[in-house]
Amino acid sequence: MPERSDPSYYDILGIAPGATPKQVKDAYRRAARKAHPDLGGSEELFHSVAVAYETLSDPARREQYDKRGRFGGRRDEAAGSRTFGAGTRPAASSGARDDGVSSRPPVYLPPFSPDQPPVLPLVLAGRQSHGAARQPGLIARLGAEARSRLDGELRTAALVEATVLEGYPAARLVNGLVFPNRARTAAGHVVLAGYRIAVIDSFTASPGNFSWDGRSLRHQGRPVQLRMPATVREVQELFPECNVTGWVLIHGARNNPFDPVIDTPPGFDRSAPALVQVVNAGTAARTLKAFLAGGPQANTVQLPVLGRLLSAAGS
Repeated sequence: MPERSDPSYYDILGIAPGATPKQVKDAYRRAARKAHPDLGGSEELFHSVAVAYETLSDPARREQYDKRGRFGGRRDEAAGSRTFGAGTRPAASSGARDDGVSSRPPVYLPPFSPDQPPVLPLVLAGRQSHGAARQPGLIARLGAEARSRLDGELRTAALVEATVLEGYPAARLVNGLVFPNRARTAAGHVVLAGYRIAVIDSFTASPGNFSWDGRSLRHQGRPVQLRMPATVREVQELFPECNVTGWVLIHGARNNPFDPVIDTPPGFDRSAPALVQVVNAGTAARTLKAFLAGGPQANTVQLPVLGRLLSAAGS
């Protein structure tokens, strides 16, 4: 029997290789609904759909993908793709090769001129950091969990500003978001660069190791509830033109960015793209910038997307 080829990005979206940009976008919306974990899909398939759309919606990446004849799902070494099937996903570019894109001056889209003003005031569009950590209510502030999250969010904002925004002019950090039309989904932080969005939840941990197997997080053997997978899915639905990935950032000792230790099972691939990553501050600094800089048109600022994010932050 001939070897079965794994599905291509076109297969994932259910379109022909000659599909128009509008057909690609329409197909993405249909595929995302079917792949949604709450509607019978899975996190793996949902992420695969987003990665396929990111490639096929960008003319340069799509042309490169097509030239290599990847319609049968064969490995694409240059673009960083891999074959996939049940339980795996196509890999988005890790961003390990920045090629200096993150240091380039930002390009604002859509373009504007004296006759066509920008869709967002330039005083906001040019600012790299927006909003602030949301303060819990007085009663909640007395609880250990609320204090842990507030301290974690303050530390995360400082970390992103120092390690991601500095030297990456097109990156935009928005803190303290709430999306009122999506069951009041909250996100501690969002970083936007080009067509990629990193959603970050964070907290400060008490001493002790964590373990993460790609699905469940444990602290000293006890399960830790994560809201991030649902948040990523909601933000992805709100911004279908972007590739959305989540980070759970756990802060430990202030003088050690690699505390706490986050153990993973043997064979766990920390570098593989995932819907959610669980990291300490030292790992977050590297993986966040790699993810953002690895996307298409990474030095652009999507003004309509930024404007909607600022609205969610009350800026």
